[in-house]
Amino acid sequence: MPALLDRPIPVLAELAAGAVRGGRVTLEERLNAVLHEARTNSGSECPLCRARMAPTPAGVVPAGAECAGCGSRLS
Repeated sequence: MPALLDRPIPVLAELAAGAVRGGRVTLEERLNAVLHEARTNSGSECPLCRARMAPTPAGVVPAGAECAGCGSRLS
């Protein structure tokens, strides 16, 4: 069974039309949305500490995002 979030997440507003099931979003959907936003908008809100999460520099493999506050990484 996938992990579920029980509070609204602003970064996931674009998922509301299709990905939200019964008002809940899976952890995978949440993390994918944060990573997508960081890559396309040059930053996002960290899902753990709410600090700024920025995309990793070009050429870093795997490409992803890193939080300036807590150091969490998504790839």
